[in-house]
Amino acid sequence: MIFTLDRVIKSLAGVLEEKYPDCPVYDSPTPQDTEYPCFYIFFMPSEIEEQIGGRSMRDLGVDLVFVQQRNLVGGNTKLHEAAEHLDTVLEQFPYSDGSGETVPIRTFERQWQIEDMELHYQFHIRQRVMLPEDPELMREIEENVYVKEE
Repeated sequence: MIFTLDRVIKSLAGVLEEKYPDCPVYDSPTPQDTEYPCFYIFFMPSEIEEQIGGRSMRDLGVDLVFVQQRNLVGGNTKLHEAAEHLDTVLEQFPYSDGSGETVPIRTFERQWQIEDMELHYQFHIRQRVMLPEDPELMREIEENVYVKEE
């Protein structure tokens, strides 16, 4: 299975769209076209630790931000409901690389906080990955040496 940042976003967006079908999910701020309420998916600082055999452990920080209209009556309650829902569905989530197969991806260090009436739900994904090896392009070379006789 291929692990990419783009597919992490699409897989998380799929989880969010199940519960919040009317909330768009964005991967970058678009102030002029933003529909509220909505989710943003941001990546936080991440680390890659080299391991044996061409493998690496990728520690990917994720920040899901739930944004709604300001000064809504009961707005704080909606933020708490969203946090509680994310707590229940994001212990692990189905990841798909687009091939039709899905695998569960576990999340770590889940936490949430409300800042400026926005919910920030943060967690880490720790995934062991292996980059594809370069194919062996040439096994041997045939030498054609021409020696000029005098």
